[in-house]
Amino acid sequence: MNATLPLTSVSVSMTKIRIYPLLAMLLIAGLALAQKQTPQEYIAKYKELAIIEMHRSGVPASITLAQGVLESNSGNSRLAKFANNHFGIKCKGSWTGNVIYANDDAPDECFRAYESVLASYQDHSEFLRVNWRYHDLFDLKRTDYKGWCHGLRKAGYATNPQYGNILISLIDRYELHQYDEAELPDTELPKPVQGETINGVAVKTAKPGETVETIASDNYVKDKHIRKWNDLPDDAKIEPGEIVYLKPKRRRGSEEKHIVLQGEDMRDISQQYGIKLKLLYRKNRMDRGTEPKEGEVIYMQKKRSNDDAVDLADKTPQWKEDKPEKFVNPHTVTKKAMDTTDFSSPGALNKVKIEVPEYHTVVKGDNIYRIAEKYHVFEEDLLTWNSSLNPSTMRIGQKIYLSEEAAKKNNSNAKPPVTKPDVKAPTTEDEIEKIKDEIVVDGPITHLVVKGDTLYNICKRYNVTVDQLKEWNKLDTINIQLGQKLQVSE
Repeated sequence: MNATLPLTSVSVSMTKIRIYPLLAMLLIAGLALAQKQTPQEYIAKYKELAIIEMHRSGVPASITLAQGVLESNSGNSRLAKFANNHFGIKCKGSWTGNVIYANDDAPDECFRAYESVLASYQDHSEFLRVNWRYHDLFDLKRTDYKGWCHGLRKAGYATNPQYGNILISLIDRYELHQYDEAELPDTELPKPVQGETINGVAVKTAKPGETVETIASDNYVKDKHIRKWNDLPDDAKIEPGEIVYLKPKRRRGSEEKHIVLQGEDMRDISQQYGIKLKLLYRKNRMDRGTEPKEGEVIYMQKKRSNDDAVDLADKTPQWKEDKPEKFVNPHTVTKKAMDTTDFSSPGALNKVKIEVPEYHTVVKGDNIYRIAEKYHVFEEDLLTWNSSLNPSTMRIGQKIYLSEEAAKKNNSNAKPPVTKPDVKAPTTEDEIEKIKDEIVVDGPITHLVVKGDTLYNICKRYNVTVDQLKEWNKLDTINIQLGQKLQVSE
């Protein structure tokens, strides 16, 4: 929910009203907990992102959206909220990024954590493209969403045997297949934040855990634009409750003048009234980087006269003005400018050709998963081609045929293809929620203490209190150690 006024310092008749950071955090947390995003809201928010990813990577937008709705409970799961992980991807392979722990098939499993939803969507696409199990899917037509759904199930994306049918149900219910034929957006991308403005410019109030990167990705702009529009140095962080401009500020402030208060600087005034910082300096004939003394009057609409110099707190400029940068509206960026690499062609896949013999002879340590991975075949096909194969009773020296042709050639009685019963498409929101409850990773979240962590920033990141951490982890003290795992949600 977007407030009509930002939770930050505002000026009313030269009196500054402050909402303290703790109060702002509590208000924001209360609003977040009170809301639950619907599937329709999730789709409306991320459909353009899914379409962009489809044109870049070749993954149909309907598949990305259906999996996002299902795997993240429409963005409401703890994994999505705390780690921006919308697809339940675990820390397998060569993952070296941030991680988070949650209960799934086993307790305390490791999941990938992302800086933004955009990063989650991109990693989901790459996860499918680099894994041999999904390579054949990219040979299908982009509009063959049913083939994609059944292929994901067969490849083992999820353990639920009806996973493919469930995805088809969601795609049909929400008509997601319409996005598979969509062109790359060349009009304005969606603006998630509505209603909050200062001086006619769209803004948002930073929530706990949000960063320049997450705010940029959620609003489909680049990090450097958020920093430029908000006059943030490269190493500066955004604090909860702080106002963030989502477009360039104006050439004139929303008020004619402002009286400088104690502890206030020129950037504070620029943010408060929606005027570009460099123009605020020019209107007041000040060198960039100098600051006015408390009580000085700052002009925001007209330029002050030459004989009316501002009394400075520090007369030495701290830095020089940067060279002007040509502004490009990020909402009208073309495909060529936005997408430097186009992976949508199946030929761009890094397929590894595997020499597959007629059969594999079981050796010590083999299991059906290892055999499937070795020859790039599916476990389901191995069971079909080998009628006597029981994964739990494989014996050393046993022959396992690796293709249907090899099985027929050697007079093996291949099983007929298994016909999976169709699942009834969900007809109510309650039925959809029941399916999500069975699939979504939404158990207690665990944080691994790393270098630089403090109890304060852990509480801030997960929006919990010290008392809650102590209770959930049965702690008598507030001391934490490197490598310690802390439960950070109920």
